[in-house]
Amino acid sequence: MSINDKVELNETCDSCGCFAEIGTIIGEGDDVMELVIEAASEADARLKLASYEALAKQVTAEATVSSEVAQSAAGVTLKALLQFTCTAEKLIFEMRARAI
Repeated sequence: MSINDKVELNETCDSCGCFAEIGTIIGEGDDVMELVIEAASEADARLKLASYEALAKQVTAEATVSSEVAQSAAGVTLKALLQFTCTAEKLIFEMRARAI
């Protein structure tokens, strides 16, 4: 692939002159989202996780969630992994999760 071919693959922002290759935004195989939720109690942490899980299921019914809870100085820390079927689903979830 020549330099000219590579340049044509880049998207350039007209307002600021920046460019990014699509591969730097969406990486193949990047389909697992790691969440860390800190809360006063396990019930509070699980309630917050339930809202993320509901959102993930809106993106794809095939999303799976695994989690583990550990005690921390502030209460509990819940670490969760959300597994999506592809990178695009994870990206959609991340954009929608900003509202939570």
